[in-house]
Amino acid sequence: MSGPETAKTIIATMTRIDRVTKRATRERERKDRIAERLKRSEAPAEAATRFDTLVERLTRAHCVKYVRKDWSEIARRGLVEPMPRTNDKERAARRALQNYQPGMIDALFKMEKDRRRALVARVLAAAKADQDLYEKGKRAAEAHNTDVTVAAGVLALDLTAIESTLRANLDFPALRPALEGFALSQPVPGRFIVYIDALEFDALPDEACVAQPGGRAAYVALPRTNIQEMHLSNVCSISLRIGVEVLSAVGVDAVEVVTRCQLPVPGGKDTEQHSILYVKLTHQAMIRMDLSKLEPVSTVTALGGRLDWDATRGFSPISVEDLKLAGQAPWATPAPAAPVVRAQPAQAPEAPRAAGARNSY
Repeated sequence: MSGPETAKTIIATMTRIDRVTKRATRERERKDRIAERLKRSEAPAEAATRFDTLVERLTRAHCVKYVRKDWSEIARRGLVEPMPRTNDKERAARRALQNYQPGMIDALFKMEKDRRRALVARVLAAAKADQDLYEKGKRAAEAHNTDVTVAAGVLALDLTAIESTLRANLDFPALRPALEGFALSQPVPGRFIVYIDALEFDALPDEACVAQPGGRAAYVALPRTNIQEMHLSNVCSISLRIGVEVLSAVGVDAVEVVTRCQLPVPGGKDTEQHSILYVKLTHQAMIRMDLSKLEPVSTVTALGGRLDWDATRGFSPISVEDLKLAGQAPWATPAPAAPVVRAQPAQAPEAPRAAGARNSY
């Protein structure tokens, strides 16, 4: 008879073939961007907004409120039905369209067709908004019902039940751009270790899109140091976010996070997977922090996190052998023959920096 499962993959990481293929694709796209940047002088304003949104997802993923789930209360509330779909927004937009009467200005400047076209567009947008609202409520009801079903299992620290609630509640569209994958391990009862596969350095943006006067934007190449800083913030931010999500769902006193990344092999073009960050998140520490106001790097440092990073070279491997993680990590590659570098422990915990002190990319 086999024993209980000790690891669950929540977001699957890439295979070696997929990794090599995507790396080649990114390199080709990077060269194309460099050539294109020499030709284009400006971009639409929406491009700057999209870039800002991407940076937020990469470096501010941790900005969530930590609230421990009350599984007894969830089980007590029982199953719920999603709210029926309504079309309130669409009806209001249709009334505006039906009631439209061209005024003197519209008739004088022959704007009636444009006005009606805009009102029709508002009807379509309102119908989509009604549908999005219904889908959001439906997903929330389904997530709640999943939680009710697995509540007893989560309280018993069953890994399959914990996997179910994470899959039902995590905001995957927001998380996927900020990491490759992650898994949850319970090597011994009550000890939970999150293994995160972070984005590779070359998966980070190598150019910024900056808003310009006149409602336009411009692409600017990012210095390598800025990309290194973005990578550092990304690794720390997503490590905190996933750790907080698991700690909130599981309800134990602490969750450990081990973040790994593909680092270049010295003297070669290949990469190897190494641990680059370790941090332990405790319930007592999280309830005292407002993560939305804190910078990810200083927060990891204040929590006693272990990492080895330099602005010129980026991340170096850290040793986690003394942590007794018990067994091979999910998707782990064979340990490299080269020695790993252990980060120097901080002399004293550093207070987390406020969000206003963030780096600019």
